[in-house]
Amino acid sequence: MQETKNSLELRLAAWEFKSLRGTFYLDLAKAMKASPGEPITKFLNRYGERYEKEPIGILARHWLSRFNHVGTFTESVRGTIPDEDLTVLAVSEQSGDLRVGLASLGRNIIGLTACKKEIVGALKASVFLILLLHVFFAIEAFVVMPKIESAMKSNIDLNKLGTIGYVFFSGADFIRGWWWAWFALLIFLTAAVIWALPNYVGRMRSWLDNNILPFQMYRDFNGASFLTSLGSVTTLMGSQVVQLNDALSRIAEDAYPWLSWQINMIQDNLQINPNGKGEIFNTGIVNRMAYYRILDMADYAEMSVMLSSVGDIILETAPIETKKKAETLRYVLMIICLSMMLGVYGGTFGLIDAFKAQVQLKSM
Repeated sequence: MQETKNSLELRLAAWEFKSLRGTFYLDLAKAMKASPGEPITKFLNRYGERYEKEPIGILARHWLSRFNHVGTFTESVRGTIPDEDLTVLAVSEQSGDLRVGLASLGRNIIGLTACKKEIVGALKASVFLILLLHVFFAIEAFVVMPKIESAMKSNIDLNKLGTIGYVFFSGADFIRGWWWAWFALLIFLTAAVIWALPNYVGRMRSWLDNNILPFQMYRDFNGASFLTSLGSVTTLMGSQVVQLNDALSRIAEDAYPWLSWQINMIQDNLQINPNGKGEIFNTGIVNRMAYYRILDMADYAEMSVMLSSVGDIILETAPIETKKKAETLRYVLMIICLSMMLGVYGGTFGLIDAFKAQVQLKSM
């Protein structure tokens, strides 16, 4: 029972720590720089004592315990941090300067987190409009139409209301009877997209990355993350072609399917053109504009510098570009939502007018 409790506590701590790890890596790197030669265990012990009941304290004690068995910081933290962090940590630790890897990783994660927040914020208005439209149709189908139907059918035959009556009453019946299927479909589609973003690599993936907003955002965000990580790794290993291929292989070890697919294509390009520079990244891992930046910078900058610079540029420009796309989407959705809502309002008043006309005919 106690073991299960500890396991749950560790999982919760790791989940909370995920959003805080960028700052932690930077703080740890600064502390190591201020105290050169001190073992990593001293810093972990300090975190464990200072933040006893907080996520970082719980994890620090766990890492310290594991360190005594595995002997490296990278293996100590494995399973409690995202796999994509492990490559930079492992390479820097093997090269004898973990501090550099922690500092590089911390800066990258903080930049990526800020970019992610901007992207999510840009899409909130569109999500709100979609929810508002669903609430409107729910009120119309479950509240408004039943009252109208109850008032009308005691006075006239509803079939005499013509097409408008058939459309509104049948539509309301359909929504009341099949709303669960619609929400099940939405949940399925949402789950399918969430699964497809990191996993689907079929023949439609390139088209999705270039044309569908969630996939474009995912490609830009993770492409920038990959480039900055690869820049960090090649800086630690050297910038020759052989080292680049080794760095790609190291990142591929902990890569999810989409990134692994992209790395395989980059390595294929490197095999075809061993002396290639920027052109080996022509796989769709970044958008066309970012790829052109890679080509331009590859002519005068070392590989590691070029990769990190392009990654930083994408992190700066991706939120701006996403905001523009999100604003366009918001205006389109606003027009669609307003048109549909006004159409329903107008149709409801038309239905009432048709009812009045039938009552007048009946009374004549």
